[in-house]
Amino acid sequence: MDKEKVLTPEVDRLLKKMEQICHDLAWNKFEQADDLFELTRQKRYPERIAKLAESFGMMLVKVEAREYRMEEMLKELQQARKQLLKENAGLKKGLQERFSSKKIIGRNPEMRKILDQVERIADTSVNVLITGETGTGKELIAKALHYNSLRGPSPFVAVNCSAVPETLFESELFGIEKGVATGVAMRKGLLEQAHKGTLFLDEIGDMPLSSQAKILRVLEERVITRVGGKEPIPVDIRVVAATNRDLKAETAAARFRSDLFFRLNVVSLCLPPLAERPEDLPLLVKRFMDVHCRSMNRASMKVSPEAMRALFSYSWPGNVRELENEVERLVALAYSSVIRLEDLSLSIRESARASRKSPAISTAPETGTGKDQDLKDLQDRPEAEVQSLAKAEKKLVQRALEVSQGNKTQAARLLGISREGLRKKMKRLF
Repeated sequence: MDKEKVLTPEVDRLLKKMEQICHDLAWNKFEQADDLFELTRQKRYPERIAKLAESFGMMLVKVEAREYRMEEMLKELQQARKQLLKENAGLKKGLQERFSSKKIIGRNPEMRKILDQVERIADTSVNVLITGETGTGKELIAKALHYNSLRGPSPFVAVNCSAVPETLFESELFGIEKGVATGVAMRKGLLEQAHKGTLFLDEIGDMPLSSQAKILRVLEERVITRVGGKEPIPVDIRVVAATNRDLKAETAAARFRSDLFFRLNVVSLCLPPLAERPEDLPLLVKRFMDVHCRSMNRASMKVSPEAMRALFSYSWPGNVRELENEVERLVALAYSSVIRLEDLSLSIRESARASRKSPAISTAPETGTGKDQDLKDLQDRPEAEVQSLAKAEKKLVQRALEVSQGNKTQAARLLGISREGLRKKMKRLF
């Protein structure tokens, strides 16, 4: 009889030992793992037992390697998650600092009044309507309202109402339920995405009338229903709307719903155009120049007095956005660290030449009492030093603006000129 086919008591014991070791390993008990590797010694144990033990040993090595790798991967995932959470918190803090109302440039009295209002209403949930010409910074104010409020950590969702086709408006804002059409998956709309945060409706004056009714219902009931859905979904959102249109006139012309206008116009912020805040222009130029010099890796730059006068003389129809584009172009194309008159855009240089050629406007004030008399006293008071006509005229305009507390119509009346004449004078002097 073949000796290898005889099940001796020793072989039977070794097989039972291997069976027990494998059973323990299946239950993550590794105390007898060393005994398994001991059985792989061919000279001490039968050859078949040694080979069988070696096969189980290799399997154990692979299992341990896989479990070790899984543990390492879990550790890496946990570290990555902690790092992402840390970076996310840093980004949110950075956004809050970037869009802080205290960091928004505004030395102009009207602008300061608006920024003070932003600070007061940031932590409330009242709807806000921001009006002003294109490029005055309406979205910047909306972000300041969001990131400096308790909703700051939640989403800020912006939608340009003039860019969404009327046929897609409902699905974009309210989302789509699964199964509406073949192959259509469920998709959350912008209103649902803004839950716990802020929905910014830019250019709301261009929203179709049919969509205005749906938005009004959301503002009143704070629930939405996806396209093709039946279940109402509650949403907790703050709505900030912006437009460059006169919504009162649009309402009178039946192009905008009056009930929606009153719902949105809880707090109204009207941003002044850049032409009416000349005291902010040098600060804005410096801010934009610093930002774009850093982004283009260029040394610090400054603007020559002649070029700055030309910037003051320009009317800036595109407002702050146009100014930033101009500064970015200057930083990219200027040959030296000093911006000269010839570096400016053609339209700005032509405006400067036109203002130099325009005839002088009379600065004789009307007689009167109160603020009028204060200004007359300023004109009659002799100066300690001889000043140029331009400096005296500039000081007179500044004093008129101070006396009238920034009211340009009143300042123009005090100076005895029209409001348009004051605007041209400010363009030339500041």
